[in-house]
Amino acid sequence: MKLTRGLIKKNLNLIQNKKWYHQRFDGSPHFLTLISMAELTPEKRKLGCHCTSHFGLFEKDKADWYIDLDDIERIAKRVITLGLKTPHFSQELMKHWAKDMANFYQFCHELEKIDLKKLPHQELKNLYGKYVSLDLKAVSSSSIIDGFALGTDELIQKELVRLLKKKELESQSSRYFSVLTAPIHHSFINEAEVALSKVALQVEKTQRLAKIFRNKPIKLLRKIIKKYPRVFALLKRQEKNYFWSKNNYVHNNYIDVNKWVVEIKSVFLSGINIKERISQILNTSKRNLKEKAKLLKYLNPPKKLRVLLEISEDFTHWQDERKKQTYWSTHYGSLLLSEVGRRFGFTLHEMKYHFPTEALSLFSQSLISKKEIKSRLKKCLWYQKGQDKYEVITEDSARRIYHKIFEKKSLKAVNDFRGLSACRGVARGLVKIVKSATETKKLKEGDVLVAVMTRPDYIVGIKKAVAIVTNEGGVTCHAAIVSRELNIPCVIGTKIATEVLHDGDIVEVNGNHGVVTVIKRN
Repeated sequence: MKLTRGLIKKNLNLIQNKKWYHQRFDGSPHFLTLISMAELTPEKRKLGCHCTSHFGLFEKDKADWYIDLDDIERIAKRVITLGLKTPHFSQELMKHWAKDMANFYQFCHELEKIDLKKLPHQELKNLYGKYVSLDLKAVSSSSIIDGFALGTDELIQKELVRLLKKKELESQSSRYFSVLTAPIHHSFINEAEVALSKVALQVEKTQRLAKIFRNKPIKLLRKIIKKYPRVFALLKRQEKNYFWSKNNYVHNNYIDVNKWVVEIKSVFLSGINIKERISQILNTSKRNLKEKAKLLKYLNPPKKLRVLLEISEDFTHWQDERKKQTYWSTHYGSLLLSEVGRRFGFTLHEMKYHFPTEALSLFSQSLISKKEIKSRLKKCLWYQKGQDKYEVITEDSARRIYHKIFEKKSLKAVNDFRGLSACRGVARGLVKIVKSATETKKLKEGDVLVAVMTRPDYIVGIKKAVAIVTNEGGVTCHAAIVSRELNIPCVIGTKIATEVLHDGDIVEVNGNHGVVTVIKRN
């Protein structure tokens, strides 16, 4: 990928006139452009489902990420066409990435055994290059997953409504939509919670230890836990299996035994029935599968809707596997970037504002200046066109061009708006706008979480929320999945929620009809 000066200016009219799908999350240029490079690279196994351009604004470790809507629509259409022609198309497609995923994980395990500080420059360069290459191959499925997921949410609902009209069941559309698109596989968040709950259950069986967990401070708990070998061994296993589970596209939030101790204490303080919680999580997927099969038999939907639902079901699981891989990438990529940065005078944080090709170029003395990186850390605008051209501009220039492209319209007069119903139910609460995982701490019990989209690292805040509202997201998005797991009302794909609402507004979220109504302005 080559830095091309003037690329944004040359394509400014094209960028302005395009429709973009907007996402927002914690992110840095290094880890997000790995995704972009993978999505924009044509491959035979992608069957034409690659993207052509991406656009991103980075500021204070947050990313506003834009995907070309033309790409989304083209990819979704292509997947549907192939799905209608080939039985179990999605399952067959997923097999083409299994080996690359395995190779990436194997590399990560091997990397753990290497003392990076002792490697000669050339060996470190080769190792970093191998990491980039394996990561790109493993995550190149992203264009297919995102293209289908983001391009078919409204189509699935439309096809379902069409069917229900014929059967005079239109009033059931929200409920049936929720049932038919519910996940039937456990997410890695579920798996980590079940595993931790089983450790907590073991603590509960040891009455003296359970009492200590309820009453003693964290500092003392961390010392005491080592005196209980069985529980300590379970915590070490939890660390080994899920150390990566709270990472994102910028932060490497390694969860060690001490942090899992904090998590277990919070389980006890919450007062939940641990056995019931484990049972609830494990049975949710089984219940979803049973309800879905029963409803499909009752409705007998046409082939197109069946195919859409089957691909959506498979891609929900595939998407979760991809997230896991990208969170591993944040961890192991950070190990490499830290050592590269140490040798060339950059902190790990500064290395995350190098693009992969730039990090490699450090070994040939093509240094990006400290001044440039410090400018990027404040604000930078990035654009990639095709698989080999990109440009990045910083600070005032980035701010000016961004506002020129995405000039905001006033939405102050909007008091109710619609989206897709991801989970049924009605709830009222105080709005809290969340722009980053670091902002989830401002949520209190009973608040309504409002975001461009949610991510797995928002889960602490989500568990306090009485409802979720998002700008973006399809039937396989994180907000849709987690709201059903927690059984709280959720409206996704509103497009305007974060622009209409403000912290302190009181709203009603009607998941039965996909409507959000402002009750009182702050």
